[in-house]
Amino acid sequence: MHILIHYPFTADEVEEFRQIAPGHKVSHAETQEEAIVLAADAEVIMGYFMPPVCAAAPNLRWVQSFSAGMDNFLFPEIVERDVTITGMAAQYAPQGAEHAWALLLALARGIPLAVRQQDQRQWKGGSVLALTGATLGIIGMGGFGLEMVKRAAGYDMQILALDPIRTEAPAGVAEIRSPTRENIHDLLRRSDAVMIACPRTPETYHLMSRAEFAAMKPTAFLINVTRGGIVDEEALAEALKSGEIAGAALDVVETEPLHEDSPLWNVPNLLLTPHRAGASQHRHRQIIDFFKQNLAHYLAGEPLRNVVDKRRGF
Repeated sequence: MHILIHYPFTADEVEEFRQIAPGHKVSHAETQEEAIVLAADAEVIMGYFMPPVCAAAPNLRWVQSFSAGMDNFLFPEIVERDVTITGMAAQYAPQGAEHAWALLLALARGIPLAVRQQDQRQWKGGSVLALTGATLGIIGMGGFGLEMVKRAAGYDMQILALDPIRTEAPAGVAEIRSPTRENIHDLLRRSDAVMIACPRTPETYHLMSRAEFAAMKPTAFLINVTRGGIVDEEALAEALKSGEIAGAALDVVETEPLHEDSPLWNVPNLLLTPHRAGASQHRHRQIIDFFKQNLAHYLAGEPLRNVVDKRRGF
């Protein structure tokens, strides 16, 4: 069996995979051109699996992605082929939830304004809000959502959640419902802050748009650290300019990097970070360790972890 590694690992890291798969061919491609050449007899691809590489791999049976979100990778050919895809769902959730909470706390405590005033050597601040005892709405109860719940525990918040699969409320969640439009609007009306924790799929594209911002409290905050495109950015800009909501923070946008002409650069009470929620000093090692575990399962004929439902998109 040929296992093709198409990701920026070191030679020593690739050797770790060889130790898991003695007697099997393990190759490493640093460029897409190299991957296309090597893919001819590959049964497994770890890392990047763009259409030209997959098209050059007629024996492909399993792809291990380095990404938690799959919306940018499920192109029609790979969806139709009998190829199993596994992702990194929940593996980056702890740091993602930390980032979401950092953004929410920054908005609530007026940190962005304080930083700007510090740059101008001005000793003054704006309004601040207490989150303790408030209501937090979380859309999505996968890995990111569950980690967000854990970090809310210290703030004595009531947590409302929506999820298309999970029906029983996890520990710390007061209420969980299916994400119908009626339920989404009810959650938005009741929440003092809303965190997006769902993947981007056809069903969640522009899930947050004009009607949803109109349903939110004028004192509420919106946080999105999962995928761009879930939030309608034009509608968000309008909601922030008009004061329809108090503030928002985005780590992800629909087209990245954010275009220099985007209105998001200049709207009030918006905090932007450049898709860093899943990053940490542990991420690279997390990818290595997860693939080693899944590769051992594959070689033993055991079920793989984090198999993606290619039709649903997660």
